[in-house]
Amino acid sequence: MRKTRTVLLSGGVDSTTLLALCAQQNPAGIGALFVDYGQAASTHEREAAGAASAFYDVELREVRVDIGPVCDGEIQGRNALLVHLALASVGPHAGTIFLGIHAGTAYRDCSPAFVQTMQLSLDAHRNGALQLAAPFVEWSKAEVYAFARDLKVPFEITYSCEAGTEPPCRRCRSCKDRRALDAAT
Repeated sequence: MRKTRTVLLSGGVDSTTLLALCAQQNPAGIGALFVDYGQAASTHEREAAGAASAFYDVELREVRVDIGPVCDGEIQGRNALLVHLALASVGPHAGTIFLGIHAGTAYRDCSPAFVQTMQLSLDAHRNGALQLAAPFVEWSKAEVYAFARDLKVPFEITYSCEAGTEPPCRRCRSCKDRRALDAAT
């Protein structure tokens, strides 16, 4: 079956929640894409993305790209890279790329303006046949987390540590967010 919806899946809470939402709305025609761009957490993220795609019975594809040394914090152009790699990998058919970005971050590529800019790029390449959906773009991390609990997302299969350590480092921004959200439940 042709995949008309592609979820960019890192294996973290946000992208796994997005996959759960898509699977709940309509399980047919969903594919997931994991991108290894040399991030420190790529091994654990790949495992989590595999576990999430298996849990929701969705085919997982992977793209690897070497962007050179990856530093901590914001990776400029990261989400644009992910969207464009999805564009290149989805084939010529109409469809939707789903991106699990949310509000409350200083990252430029987690905003409604970014989504609009990426849609213009997709339109330039595909004449409106490919849409970018970011349903959490105006939600806080806490709202995404609460929604994930409502959807019964299996948090234990997700991975959220930028350092890529096992156990998670508990010091990076993702670990601190996860710890604060876990404590609030």
